[in-house]
Amino acid sequence: MAFSDYKHIYQVQADYQIEYQEDNFLIIAEYNPSNQIIAELEFNQKNIDIFSSEAARCEAIIFPILREVYRNYAEKSALWI
Repeated sequence: MAFSDYKHIYQVQADYQIEYQEDNFLIIAEYNPSNQIIAELEFNQKNIDIFSSEAARCEAIIFPILREVYRNYAEKSALWI
């Protein structure tokens, strides 16, 4: 099932038999993105058709942002892909 098929968290819980619990585990008071991520996102916006598929959006937008934020937490946590 594609990510976009899920409209509510309870659907994911039921399909994958998982519990969902909210918590504030990332606390970013002020964040200044690196020049590298800004350049990467600008390039992607201009040169990659992010509307062609869900995978394209994930690879061109979502993952670069997750990776950028994760840099501050790499010593304490894992990022599963």
